[in-house]
Amino acid sequence: MLAQAATIPALVTPTGRDLLGLLPELILGAAFVLLMALDAFLPSTRRSWLAVVAFISLAAAFGASMWGWFDSGSGRTLYFGAFAYDRYSMFVNAILLVSSALVVIISPQYLNRRGIHHGEYYALILASTTGMMILAGAMNLMVIFLGIELLSISLYVLSGFSRGDERSQEAALKYLLLGGFASGFLLYGMALVYGETGHTQLAQIGLALRAAQTSSVDPLVLVGVILVFIGFAFKVSAVPFHTWTPDVYQGAPTSVTTFMSVTTKVAAFAALVRVFTYTFPYVYTHWQVIVSLVAILSMLVGNIAALTQTSLKRMLAYSGIAQAGYILIGVAVDPRVALGTIGVLYYLAAYAVTNIGAFAVITVMAGRGEDLDSYSGLRGLAFRRPYVAAAMGLFLLSLGGFPPTAGFFGKFFVFAAAIKTGLTPLAIWGIVTSAVSVFYYLRVALLMYQRPAEDEREYAWSRTSLSAGIVLAATTAGTLVLGIFVFLLYNAASAAQSGLLPAIASSSG
Repeated sequence: MLAQAATIPALVTPTGRDLLGLLPELILGAAFVLLMALDAFLPSTRRSWLAVVAFISLAAAFGASMWGWFDSGSGRTLYFGAFAYDRYSMFVNAILLVSSALVVIISPQYLNRRGIHHGEYYALILASTTGMMILAGAMNLMVIFLGIELLSISLYVLSGFSRGDERSQEAALKYLLLGGFASGFLLYGMALVYGETGHTQLAQIGLALRAAQTSSVDPLVLVGVILVFIGFAFKVSAVPFHTWTPDVYQGAPTSVTTFMSVTTKVAAFAALVRVFTYTFPYVYTHWQVIVSLVAILSMLVGNIAALTQTSLKRMLAYSGIAQAGYILIGVAVDPRVALGTIGVLYYLAAYAVTNIGAFAVITVMAGRGEDLDSYSGLRGLAFRRPYVAAAMGLFLLSLGGFPPTAGFFGKFFVFAAAIKTGLTPLAIWGIVTSAVSVFYYLRVALLMYQRPAEDEREYAWSRTSLSAGIVLAATTAGTLVLGIFVFLLYNAASAAQSGLLPAIASSSG
């Protein structure tokens, strides 16, 4: 066994600082309990107060994460090496918390219109966000599994939150069944890795694999690595583990789709980068081909399938599959090159602000009792809601990779990292498929500026509320600011990468 090939030092930190390092997660955990208690006493007409409590708790957790950014310094581990307190996890926490806060802001009006404004909604949002933050900082295989299950169980319930909608119930069932299947792959892969190395700590597994480089790597370890990747690939909606995505995105309430389309991908990619670029770099030559192949298939299937859609939510679902392929290019880059991880982090932040904005537009359009996301419903939007249409056009351009938006530089950095490490064909494939995506993004943009047909003139879009306006303004500003002042996010992503625990040799950044 590989465990016999290495002497592993114990990773122990003073337990007095462990709780302080988990302050953002503890804040959300306490808020979850508080929301469940308040829901039992508040009348149904005051449920919007729960959104205020959820927002305040997310803001407090964000403040704690920003404090942790400066306090963590070069980083350290908590709870005997099981959890990382570093700038990498704080960077990911910031994306997750801002995304969740934007969803909470836009949710009350939408839920009221749909008649599904129940108090447990906000508690489930916080529970899922807590699981994602745990996943971002996990340094132990069991903690990774704990984080995935916490976020997944909450999302299973949220997907079926529209209890009277058959599509919502179908979405929840599909997500539950396929999610359980993927968790089985992940857990079996972890069991194989543990069986061959004798460790669940990522640091110790990495040292054991490095020590084993003097001899051939056991095939069971490679099988375990592949199975772990399959578990993550399901969460990021990568091909061929993507089949649940369009149905769940379309069936779930739009506010839930907005939340899960961004935060799940961000958390899963954060864990994927930490595991594969830190723990498994010593078997990089074995998994790099598989990651590259999945990236190629995701870009191909996602973009081709999106061309044929007539539902905005399904189109954005397939777009998300393609976006996962682009981000996987950064994962496939040699772990010794920092630009790969920096590109992934930049892309995740850019994708978060852009995709939340795009789904916020669908949320704004939703009428009473149903989600109106068909292409025909978009026609003429610019003449009735010019600012909403302009914002949507900007988000589509960013997703397509047009400068000077945030999405352009997200693609630029992962493609540059691939070219820098000799993966030029992979970068060229990404550029070609990005060109394909222009067709369906511009198709939607042009529809908004076409006059509606005679039989579509009665289409009534919901009023743009103050909360919806705030979210649209914030995401529009974020898409432009991150695309114009690139150094702001790039420097933060670079600091997060350099603070990744345990540090990877990345002098060639």
